[in-house]
Amino acid sequence: MTRKLTPKQRKFANEFIKTNNAYQSALKAGYAKGTARNATKQLLENTGIQQYIHKKIDKVVQTESNGADEVLANTYRIAAGKPIERHYVEIDNLVKEELGNDNSITARLKYMTDKTVITPSATKEQVASAELWLKYRGLLNNDNKGLTQAKIRKMDAEAKIVEAKLADLEDDKDDQMDALANMMSKLAKNVPKDDQNDD
Repeated sequence: MTRKLTPKQRKFANEFIKTNNAYQSALKAGYAKGTARNATKQLLENTGIQQYIHKKIDKVVQTESNGADEVLANTYRIAAGKPIERHYVEIDNLVKEELGNDNSITARLKYMTDKTVITPSATKEQVASAELWLKYRGLLNNDNKGLTQAKIRKMDAEAKIVEAKLADLEDDKDDQMDALANMMSKLAKNVPKDDQNDD
């Protein structure tokens, strides 16, 4: 049975839940500075206050747990390819254009329609949800040796590809320099010598 709290004790408990600072919570609850300094230990040890705080925490945990259960259920439904309810807004751009710059709520209601469909998720969402579901279940772990080795092989292959591309660029650069040198020597052969005309 929960002991009945005074309004000051209830205020202290609520403030303590917010701040986790007993002295400041006692001050905000209306206790005098001297009393707050001395009473904080007594307030925290008060069975009624402890029960009140635990009851509040349990209520939050239950609410959050229900929300988490719904998230888990949706994750499983998406991963399994089961139909789920989706809400979206459909916009008729032709009607929107006709209304021009009218941004009133009435105008928006004419070209915006709330839609609800019940369909399975796209494959990409199903795969992402399945991966998340398997991680939750501990069946897909990033510390998996096979997965780590596959990642290492992929990184090695990517590094080799980059090295090959760099080597090709170097070869192309050398070929271009050779072609430029050949062109320069051909041009030099075709340039008339002005030394003979200087006489």
